[in-house]
Amino acid sequence: MPVPLHWHNEPLLLFCLLFAGWAYAVGTGPLRARLAPPGTAYPAGRAAAYFAGLITAYLAVGSPIDQFGEDYLFSVHMFQHLLIVYVAPPLLLWGLPWWLVDAVLRIAWIRKTMTPLVHPAACCLSFVLVFSLWHLPELYEAALRNRMIHIFEHFTIFATSLQMWWLFLSPSRILPPCSHILRILCSFLLTIGHMPVFGLLMFTTNPLYRTYELAPRIVPGLDALQDQVLGGTIMELVAVAFSLGLLGWSFWGWLRDDEIRGNKAARVALGKPPLAETSL
Repeated sequence: MPVPLHWHNEPLLLFCLLFAGWAYAVGTGPLRARLAPPGTAYPAGRAAAYFAGLITAYLAVGSPIDQFGEDYLFSVHMFQHLLIVYVAPPLLLWGLPWWLVDAVLRIAWIRKTMTPLVHPAACCLSFVLVFSLWHLPELYEAALRNRMIHIFEHFTIFATSLQMWWLFLSPSRILPPCSHILRILCSFLLTIGHMPVFGLLMFTTNPLYRTYELAPRIVPGLDALQDQVLGGTIMELVAVAFSLGLLGWSFWGWLRDDEIRGNKAARVALGKPPLAETSL
């Protein structure tokens, strides 16, 4: 059956994306001489990553992906959530230069607000709890039926995803990434954090979500239960791949730092000046 394609141009969505892009352009452009160390060049590579993150965020919630996921296919909705969780947030954080972030964090009330929010325990627990709770049938269906709840759902998933990624990719020197040991622990917790949702989606014998059970079958041969299993499989494969990747990257960083500390101690023992450290 033909499905009409719809692009969202909601004022709130467009305002948030345009404001985020404008603020970044002003901070890295006209205000760079005031905020950045002298002689700092325009961060072209980081800017490309940042605006790619904004584009990804719009494609996730403003393109027909949102319509397909809301009205027809659970698997498409899961793909949408994966863009919100695993693609847009790391691109945005990678795109932020440290001096721009720290200029904001030097404002006392913002720093005091952010400090507890980016604590490792808060980051892991909030992300896992928010993502899991929104996939309970009652809350999930409420978000599908009410547009404002749906917007709130995506906002909270996106915000807690930024928290989670801050542990690994924080651009700030005031609130830097956590230690490699904590990153390893958080990666492990994130690996198992999706298991309850995955089990709920994969091992039920009936569709969990009434909306998709009653939706027109736009993909021949894919019924609501198969669509649910497909969505759960996509979610778990991507989540485990990213979590294991972060685990390996954090473990490599821990070994690298341990080697640097060992070399530094050996040079000091031999009466030689320590080598300059390089950031990871």
